[in-house]
Amino acid sequence: MVAQPESPIRSFFDSPVMGGNPFPIFKMMRETQPVVQISPGFWAIARYEDVIRILRDPETFSSQVAERPADEPRPPTILFDDPPVHTRMRGLLQKAFTPRMIELQREAITANATRMIDHMLAQGTADYVEELAYPLPVGVIANMLGVADGDLATFKRWSDAIIENVGTTLFNPEDTSLEQINIEFDAYFREHIERLRQHPEDNLLSALIHAETEDGHLSMEDLLVVSRVLLVAGNETTTGLIVNSARIFSEMPHVLDQLKANLGLVPSFIEEALRYYPPFPATIRKTTRDVEVSGTVLPKGDRLLALLGSANRDETAFPSPEDFIIDRTPNKHLGFGMGIHVCLGAPLARLEGQIAMQILAPRIKRLEILEGGSDGVLRPGGPKALKVRFELDPSFAAVTA
Repeated sequence: MVAQPESPIRSFFDSPVMGGNPFPIFKMMRETQPVVQISPGFWAIARYEDVIRILRDPETFSSQVAERPADEPRPPTILFDDPPVHTRMRGLLQKAFTPRMIELQREAITANATRMIDHMLAQGTADYVEELAYPLPVGVIANMLGVADGDLATFKRWSDAIIENVGTTLFNPEDTSLEQINIEFDAYFREHIERLRQHPEDNLLSALIHAETEDGHLSMEDLLVVSRVLLVAGNETTTGLIVNSARIFSEMPHVLDQLKANLGLVPSFIEEALRYYPPFPATIRKTTRDVEVSGTVLPKGDRLLALLGSANRDETAFPSPEDFIIDRTPNKHLGFGMGIHVCLGAPLARLEGQIAMQILAPRIKRLEILEGGSDGVLRPGGPKALKVRFELDPSFAAVTA
């Protein structure tokens, strides 16, 4: 087997100079070299104002970044599409994230989070990802898609593989690392969609299958895109948010104390967690013309990493950016991106994160990460496993005893 060339994104974030902690490097970049060429035709952009400009200008900074022949048939992806394809697909997906649809999830999220957290805490030492951070959000998406809970382990395998290989598959048209995953995914959801065509159910995917649009019913291709985006993008961000909340509790115990003393701070805690440790450290764009960014001319057709993690710690946008300020106001972080590609699932991720922290914080006195804490700071969705130890809050333990 011929070795596939490594993604420039992975090479950048996994480089020894990063040492698993990108933030000192990001700071140095902002101060001395805000635009860095990380490989031929590929740049990293560090400053908040530059990242904002890039995200707000899809005509100059395109999301169609994949390396493919111009005449090759290509299904829509929404994540790596520009208008009008992006506009159409986003319109379909927005049906999943209306305020009403999100609020309808509250009761199930609360019940599931309570059950998962109580089970996790009863063990004393547990895998935080396996017990809470992954199953809580993916269970919500599975409910929207009308798929069985028994398939969640398969969904995690698919989701992890897609996220881990996205950089390689985007920049190497010969890459086959996701070929088997794509075959499995399409076969599963084609069968599921056909079943829902014949036997409608009360869930989002069934409603989309039977909905009439200006162009008639949605095609199988459209429905597969919706399923893929919901399953992968719909839960990875929330998993990362919940994992990073645990990271913050472990690294900064005083933040947990502040939250326990005032649960009204949970919403602002979530926003600061998204700034301090964004679930996705960067997003990718491609220049459609020669363009200058912070004094550096980026040629037409070059690609760039807009470093969300760096922008969120920019001193010009956030006073004391290296400090976790639980009630930071204002907090114009880029944890969910910005512009036409701002994360569709952001309201749902916020709700899940808030509910999880409102349940977890009163129950624990301390949270200590034992294994996995140095992994995943740069990995979308966070580490695959996170072994943690809990010290239960005596007052809560006494009430529940």
